[in-house]
Amino acid sequence: MRWGIKGNIVTPQEVIPGLVVVRENHIEDVLPYPGKEDLEVVYDFKDNFIFPGLVDLHLHGLQGEDVTEGGVNSIQKISALLPSFGVTSFLPTTLTTDLTTLFKIIEETKSGIIAPRKGARVLGLHLEGPYLSLGRRGAHDPTYLRKPHQEEIKHLFQKGEGIIKRITIAPELPEALEAIEYLAQQNILVSLGHSEADYETSQKAGKKGAKMVTHLFNGMDPLHHRQPNLLAFALGDDEIYAEIIADKIHVRPEIMKIALKCKAPDHLCIVSDALKVTNLPEGIYELSRQKVEVREGMAYLPSGTLAGSTFLLNQMLYNLKELFSIPLPQLAKMGSFIPAQLVGKEKELGSIEKGKIADLAVFDDHFQVKATFIGGVKVRG
Repeated sequence: MRWGIKGNIVTPQEVIPGLVVVRENHIEDVLPYPGKEDLEVVYDFKDNFIFPGLVDLHLHGLQGEDVTEGGVNSIQKISALLPSFGVTSFLPTTLTTDLTTLFKIIEETKSGIIAPRKGARVLGLHLEGPYLSLGRRGAHDPTYLRKPHQEEIKHLFQKGEGIIKRITIAPELPEALEAIEYLAQQNILVSLGHSEADYETSQKAGKKGAKMVTHLFNGMDPLHHRQPNLLAFALGDDEIYAEIIADKIHVRPEIMKIALKCKAPDHLCIVSDALKVTNLPEGIYELSRQKVEVREGMAYLPSGTLAGSTFLLNQMLYNLKELFSIPLPQLAKMGSFIPAQLVGKEKELGSIEKGKIADLAVFDDHFQVKATFIGGVKVRG
């Protein structure tokens, strides 16, 4: 089947009124308006914006479903929900838990998770923990924090080969640098986070193969002008990538602006870090044996610590557009291309270009979803 979508197309370089031509599940052409009309079906979205489908590399849960608690069943339900927010690919992300549970999730996922026909594609797993700092653990259960011993790391990789795509690790832990080097050699995206590392250790981790930093500013020591640390390394190193939770709460706009100046446009992506309480009413919920209170759109532990986000990528793109007037092609880069690139999928996903998979999201001016297409199939709208 050969069909098309009309609207304001957000290409890597510019926004053009035009037509995206799709044959089967791939983009055949991107044409200025009016474009060809000899197509079986044409969806006309008028003044709305056609974006590449969003890619979320850090998502724990949604609407009562949690990756760590529910495993594959929850991953499949989350997958079915995400297209309503323009997300077409994601890395289900675990919270720190016991090794038995972690291995079960890995084995179940590896054995053949099948996303629903109308669901976001599962790119693999992101393990956030258990190799994190006690002092910067955030909402991670301290009971299950571990040190990354070499044999355990190798066993973990062997169990999860092909399905573990990303791991967050604190580089200052004993044997962490050796673990980082090994994991990077296996083509796993190593991310530094939930860490009290100093600058030197962070720099060593980068040289060992760590490529990015998890939720910039959160889960790490604040910047100090005489004690450079992981944050100083992340902001100052031109090669290291960073993700940021752009909900205006985890990181205030004044500080987001610093991140944009230091890392954008090529080394900063957005993530949701969404928890299972996302899209649920205010109240108190159970999360990994801990109580979490949702109030005023945020999730808090009893201590007052932020537990994670309750916003998704489309809302964060709107925040960035409104706060900083970031051009739409750059927003698409932060929400789609860079995440796809970080997990080696940039030749297939992440931008509206000839030959790529037809994962597309149509947004209005407020980044509310009008339609979502995954692999050339209209799954929402």
